[in-house]
This record gives sequence, C-alpha cells and structure tokens, in this order.
Amino acid sequence: MKDFFPLYMTYRNRLAQSELFCGLTEAVLDEMLSHYRFESWNKGSQHDSRIALQRFYVILEGRMELVQVNPLTGKQMTLFILKEGDVYDVLSLLDGRKHEIIPVALDDLKLLSAPLDQVRDWIKQHTEFNKNFMPYLGKRIRSREALATDLGLYDTETRLARLVLRYATLNGVPDNSVGQGIDVNLLHDLSNEALAQMIGSARQVVNRHLQGMKKEGVLHFENHRLIVDNLEKLSQHAAERTRI
Repeated sequence: MKDFFPLYMTYRNRLAQSELFCGLTEAVLDEMLSHYRFESWNKGSQHDSRIALQRFYVILEGRMELVQVNPLTGKQMTLFILKEGDVYDVLSLLDGRKHEIIPVALDDLKLLSAPLDQVRDWIKQHTEFNKNFMPYLGKRIRSREALATDLGLYDTETRLARLVLRYATLNGVPDNSVGQGIDVNLLHDLSNEALAQMIGSARQVVNRHLQGMKKEGVLHFENHRLIVDNLEKLSQHAAERTRI
C-alpha cells in the first residue's frame, strides 16, 4: 500500500490501535504498510482456506467467521468470530501448513493482506511486534481451549450462556452498553442456526434456551441485536450445569 492511498492514514491509525501493532513506531508501521495491499470481501462470501498459505490478513472493518465443515455430512461448526484488529490465519503463519478452515465474511469486510514470509520476517526483526504476537497467540489458543472444554464438559444451555458471556465480556469488560444492557456486537444479526453452529447444537434447542433466558430477564433481542440485561444471571447460567 502506498502512502498516497486515500485512506492510508486511517488504516495506519487502526493498525496502531490493534493488539498486534500497538506500540510500533510510525516508521515501522509505514514499512509494514508498504508490503500490505487493501482487500474487500462482500458480505456472505466464502473463501478457500488455501489463501492463508500465501497471505496474512488483518481485519480493518467487519466480522469474519471461521468455519469447519464435515465433508461427508456437510455439518458446520463455527470456531471463531473475528473482529476489527484480529488476524487470519495464525496457524498457517506458524507452521506453513494448510488449515482446514473456511473464512466467511459476516459483514462487508475491509482487510489488509501481506505475504506470509514477510510477516514471519517481521516477527524475527521487530521486537515489539514479536512481544505483541505472543500474547495474541495465547489468547487464540485459550479461545480454542474454551470451545473444547464447553463441548466436553457442559450441557447445551450452559454452552450457550458461556458463548454469550464470552463475547459480551471481551477483554474482561462489557463490549458495548445499550441503556442498562450490554450489546453483544459480535453476535448481532446471527440466526439461531448460526448460534447453534457455535456450540455444537441444533437450532430448535438454542431457540428454546434463548426463550427461557429471555423470560428470566437475562437477555433480549432488539432489531436483530442480542442485548444482555443481567450479566450476573448470565454468569450463573454459564457456571451451574455440567454434562452428566
């Protein structure tokens, strides 16, 4: 990306505020941006996982869903929903192997992408970038561990509560306040089927549990947005039931 690109300064500022790139000097950011190119993905588009063998993607705007599919049954499971400042794909960056995961644009996505080998060089050359990368990698590993734990140890209602709680309290603080509630931005506009794919369940089961939480005053939906009304009750739902 050239520095005369119309939104160059906007994108540099967004990089500077993200977990991976915060603390880097303007000179380093400019050098990195010279290797990036701007890309846009249309909402709903799916992309071949092999793209991650060549390029490393930084989300500037929008949400990206990472999905795995059983090739025999077509059954899908959502592993992550990535947001602005997140990157794809960490595993292919580390080991250079194909990662059987499908990136899907939940919104119109704006991204920057750079050659994979170039990003590996940055990890070696730039101490601050390396220092940022390790905690980010740890966070992603913990997220994968949390998913495995939920599937193995908790019943469906608890898995659903833990999912909503996890996305409502990213970085340990409410994602966004709406009135007296918490707007779970990353889950807005998602169908019950999509939520079910995130916890290994079925649409009808998720719908039943959501209606139950709604009656209890735990959460509600407003213009296709999921709002948590009582974080304490949600936390109780997320902790009280284990798989029998």
